[in-house]
Amino acid sequence: MNFTSFKIAWRYARARSGSRFLNFITLFSIGGITLGVSALILVLSVMNGFEGQLKQRILGAVPHVLVKERQSLSDWQETIDKVAQLDSVNGVTPINLSSAMLQGRHNLTAVALQGIDPDTDTALNPIVGAMRYGTFDSLTSGSYNIIMGTALANQLGLQLGDKVRVLSAQRSIYTPLGRMPNQRKFTLSGVFDMQSQADTSIALININDAARLLRYPKQSVGEIRLYLNDAFASDRVANSVETLLGDANNQTTVITWRQQFGELFAAVKMEKNMMWLMLGLIIAVAAFNIISALVLLVTEKQTDIAILSTLGLSRSKIALIFIAQGTLNGLLGTLIGLLLGLGLTAELNSIINALGLGSLANPVDPSAGLPIIIVPQQIVMLVLGTVAITILATLYPSFKAGQTDPAEALKHE
Repeated sequence: MNFTSFKIAWRYARARSGSRFLNFITLFSIGGITLGVSALILVLSVMNGFEGQLKQRILGAVPHVLVKERQSLSDWQETIDKVAQLDSVNGVTPINLSSAMLQGRHNLTAVALQGIDPDTDTALNPIVGAMRYGTFDSLTSGSYNIIMGTALANQLGLQLGDKVRVLSAQRSIYTPLGRMPNQRKFTLSGVFDMQSQADTSIALININDAARLLRYPKQSVGEIRLYLNDAFASDRVANSVETLLGDANNQTTVITWRQQFGELFAAVKMEKNMMWLMLGLIIAVAAFNIISALVLLVTEKQTDIAILSTLGLSRSKIALIFIAQGTLNGLLGTLIGLLLGLGLTAELNSIINALGLGSLANPVDPSAGLPIIIVPQQIVMLVLGTVAITILATLYPSFKAGQTDPAEALKHE
C-alpha cells in the first residue's frame, strides 16, 4: 500500500512555516472540537447521573409493572409463577394498592397505600435499604403497623409508635348516613428516606391488613407487582405479560410506571437530546473551521500541488493528502477532548468542593456532590460521530485541491 499521501500530510502538519492566520484557524478548529467533545462528555455524564438517580429514587418506590383484574385475583400464585419466568423480571410479589387518606396529629393528606408482603418484598423493595427509623419487617400480619417517608411523617406530626387513621374510599360501604369509607387506626412502626417524591406520597402496610381494610375476599390480592432489572424495559415486559396471560375477556389490565411518571422521564430525555444538539453545534462549527483552514492551505500550496502533480502524483492521492491532514486535526482535537472530558468528569466533584460550590451543586447533601454516570456507548458514539463529521468536512477542499491545473498554478512561477 502506498503511504505517500499520508507522509506528505504528516510533513505539512508538522511544518510551522506559512501563514499565521492559517495556523490560527487550524488551532481554533482543533480547540473547537476539543471543547465540544469534552463538554458533551461532561454534561451527558451528569445528566445520566440525574436520570439514574431519578430512576433509583422514584422508580424504585413505585411498581414497574402491575397486573390487575377487574375483581381481586384469587389465583394470584399461579399468575406469579407464570410471569416470573419472563426476561428482565427480577422478582414478582403480590400487592394491594389503593388511594387513601392519612390523618395524623396536625394534618390530613392523600397517599398511595401499598399493602405488601414483607417476606417476599424484603429482598426486592429498595425502601428496605432506605429505612431511617424502625424496621421493614415490622409489617407483620394483624399488627396494623404502617411505614411512611420522613417528609410525610413530619407533615402529619408523627413519631414512631404514634397512631394514624387510614381512610380508604375503595370498596367503601353504604350506610343509612350515606357512603362511608373504610377506616382503621394504624401504628407508625418505621420511617424511610428515599429523598424523592416517594417520601411524601407512599405509605406501606401489611398485605393482609390491606385486604381487611379494602374488604377483599380471603386468599385474594388486588394486584401483582413486577420488579424489573431495567425499569425502562417496562413496555416490552408489559407486552410479554399480556401475550403470556392471553386474556380473551379483557379482564386483566397491565399497567406500567410510564402512566404516572412517563412525562418526567420524557422531559429528561428531551433535555439530553437538546444538549446533544447544542454542544454538537460546537463540533459542527469546528468542522467548518477545518474547511476554512484546508481551503486556505490549498490556496497557499498551489505551487506545491502543481509540482506534485507534474511529478506523477494522481489527483486522488493529492486529495487524500488534504483529507489526511484535516482528519489528523480532527483526531487530535477529539483525542484531547476525550482525555480532558473524562478527566474533568472523574474529578468534577473534587473541583466543585475545592471551589466551595458543593451547596450549589447539591443543596440537599453538599458532600454527595453531583451524580455522575459515564456510559461507554455514548462516548464511542460521540468519538465516531466527531471523526465522521471531520472527514466529511475535508472532502470539498480536498476535491478542489485534486482539481488544481498544474499549468495554471505554475504560469507565474
